Amino acid sequence: MKYTRNQINRAGDLLISNDADSLKRSEAINIVNEWRETHFFVLSDLNSQISSLLSKAGVQYAFSSQRIKRRQSIIEKLRNNSTNSMKLGGLQDIGGLRYGFADINQLDTAFNLLKDFVPQKFKLEKIYDYVSSPKDSGYRSIHFVYKYDDKTDAVHDGLRIELQIRTTLQHSWAMAVETASLIAKTSLKANLNDNSIWREFFKIVSAVFSYSEKRPLIELYKMYKHEQLCAAYSKIDKDGRLLQQLEALRVATNSDLQNRKIEKNRYCVLLTNFNKRTVSFKFFESEYDQACNVFNTAEQNLMKDEAVVMVSLEKMQELREAYPSYFMDTEEFVKALKSFMDSCKIYE
Repeated sequence: MKYTRNQINRAGDLLISNDADSLKRSEAINIVNEWRETHFFVLSDLNSQISSLLSKAGVQYAFSSQRIKRRQSIIEKLRNNSTNSMKLGGLQDIGGLRYGFADINQLDTAFNLLKDFVPQKFKLEKIYDYVSSPKDSGYRSIHFVYKYDDKTDAVHDGLRIELQIRTTLQHSWAMAVETASLIAKTSLKANLNDNSIWREFFKIVSAVFSYSEKRPLIELYKMYKHEQLCAAYSKIDKDGRLLQQLEALRVATNSDLQNRKIEKNRYCVLLTNFNKRTVSFKFFESEYDQACNVFNTAEQNLMKDEAVVMVSLEKMQELREAYPSYFMDTEEFVKALKSFMDSCKIYE
């Protein structure tokens, strides 16, 4: 890798330190930015191989996307796991690859293919199946952790990439959590035991979605049947009217987004202002370095009510589907929940 593990860990420590002077922090940010950007090369390589594997097997996917982890997300993850002595060099998801599938059967097919697949120049280190064993928070997805293995490539050798595969229903839940964090003004993805109504809401919704996909429910609701899920959801919906709050959120977008034509795996820097409810884009057909500079500058100047992400997608039409939280778009999530609510009317 371009930097040693100790250099990366040190930069991460300075990133979350309250005592670091401005010069040391600036140097740490530069190291983090450069190291983070090297992951895009490995991301593209892995994505190409996985896309080819699925295509040859006739497995269709709803969307795919590649991204490098936002600085704020890195900071939050390091701070939230500081008691576990987590270091920056140990993070497995600096480079993230995600595939979404229309239903649980397609996800199962993809999973069976991938668990036996050995990509060239990669080692599969770990598989985390959060669909068979959901997290207590309700999170469901399947993660594959790959390590790039090419001793002739000193810059990229040893970099880790996390592949996430999930159904569009599971994806809608995860994105709704990010959107709700804006309302709750706290990171609902963090391991915080604040027992907020939002956390309880997403736990019961996770159980509802698991039930509909005929997959294990989280421990809290694992023995619940349909009628019990209806009663539990009805109570929390009555207490908080949280679905109404999510449904009311939406940002304005540039009208030409769906019509934009790009080559495969080009880059986009997406900036959202949640207060003004606007989103803007900068597209780069081949200027990778320029895209990174724009992304890094945007992060450096980020306002309190803004979020920015740099992504690479096969089709710009997939941008909103892959990152609905940046549009505060909960349409699919709301649609699925309303369908469940309709199924509960038989008990009224």
